[in-house]
Amino acid sequence: MKAARIYGQKDIRIEDIEIADPKQDQVQIKVKYCGICGSDLHAYLEGWGLPTQPHPLTKRTVPVTLGHEFSGEVVKVGSKVTTLKVGDHVAVEPLIACGKCENCRKGDYNFCNRVQAEDGAGNFLGFSDDGGFAEYANIKEIFAQKMPEGLSYELGALAEPTAVVFEAIKKCGLRAGQDVAIEGAGPIGLLTALLAKSAGANHVFIIDLAQVRLDKAKELGFKHVLSPADGDVVAAVKKICPNGVDVAFEAAGVQPTFDTALKLVKRTGILQIVALFGKPITVDLTNDVIMQGIDIYTTLCYNNSFRQVLGILNNNRELFSQVVTKKISLDNLLEEGIKALSTDKEQVKIMVSPEM
Repeated sequence: MKAARIYGQKDIRIEDIEIADPKQDQVQIKVKYCGICGSDLHAYLEGWGLPTQPHPLTKRTVPVTLGHEFSGEVVKVGSKVTTLKVGDHVAVEPLIACGKCENCRKGDYNFCNRVQAEDGAGNFLGFSDDGGFAEYANIKEIFAQKMPEGLSYELGALAEPTAVVFEAIKKCGLRAGQDVAIEGAGPIGLLTALLAKSAGANHVFIIDLAQVRLDKAKELGFKHVLSPADGDVVAAVKKICPNGVDVAFEAAGVQPTFDTALKLVKRTGILQIVALFGKPITVDLTNDVIMQGIDIYTTLCYNNSFRQVLGILNNNRELFSQVVTKKISLDNLLEEGIKALSTDKEQVKIMVSPEM
């Protein structure tokens, strides 16, 4: 089969490789779509998250097949698979977990104690085991989530990044009627806005420097879009919400946006971190956090969320379909996908199809 294999920093190759039959507890899927994530860019540009020594659970090292936001059709099933059959449409929950450690047994398998790698390799398919930028993939039965009838494969592939956001919504306990601000209008920021709106948020403010991203937010129906280039965004928000917002979501992952998000939160409000930060940041915990009664929450991936997320996507098909802005072939993954995303702010979610 054809697959996009990553060997290290700035080294992705489209290759023909063999694929084994699925193991007893696996299904083999024919990949229909796989989305390109910001972490895929970091893996290519910096070698981030890749196993340079045998991974604690998978024992894999590079090269691996990249891609972790994917969906497909079941074409083979292992001998012990009971919940899926050939022909089922599935969205892949691409986590790697042992299923036996303390955190796995209590349901926090996104914090599996046995996937912590000394080289910082990720606990995802597409990083520490083969992922979805390929014609076929073998997936554990428990991580292949059956899709609602009629849901498109594109939206099935969108379930993974939407689950990231859903986890943040869960963690902060967002309630209907609350006001929120979102720093960053990339894919995760826009999905955060859509889920916050679906959860009944009152005012939803979206902040970004890239005008094309703010324009996309307007296309999705959001009217409170703000750019720091146009003036003081904190003052603009507080004209409408004088005390600040109940929850600020940090979906950009840099010091300036973190600082602004903290200023947007009302006293006793919540700052919810969604992004990963590439560099350490500083914060005046005493004056800016403790004395203001602000809680700072973080999340990592997701757990036990895919069925709810697929339901949300199914109930809002037309709205979430607008997040997909481009579809490309597997052969064009590097030039039209990963490299393009690093410079083209107009794209929100690029989907890769091995069938194109």
